[in-house]
Amino acid sequence: MFRFFVCSLVPVIPMLLCNAQQKFRIVPRDLQVLEGTEALLRCEIYNLVGAVQWTKDGFALGFSHTIPGYPRYSVLADKNQGIYNLRISNASIEDDAEYQCQVGPAKFNSAIRANARLTVICKYYLA
Repeated sequence: MFRFFVCSLVPVIPMLLCNAQQKFRIVPRDLQVLEGTEALLRCEIYNLVGAVQWTKDGFALGFSHTIPGYPRYSVLADKNQGIYNLRISNASIEDDAEYQCQVGPAKFNSAIRANARLTVICKYYLA
């Protein structure tokens, strides 16, 4: 009887693992940085199965670690850990925007999204 009980649980375990939904471990947070410094918008995902990208004011920045047309932007990623942080070097007023970390849908998982506002403070306003 014990053996039957253990064998009956085996099919349940993969089913539980397959139904684990992707979700945010760390959502991006609003951030204020001084012009000329580095901005790091964090985005970490549990059970990652979808493709990850960032957007800036609704414009998709793509799925690459380097972002064409944005040489100061890079994605610090570790897919195995679900880490997709957006780094902006030498932040400027043009970077002041609404950003979104987007995780695409995948089998049994819906898309998830999280927003953060980056505010770049001009050096001249501090004087």
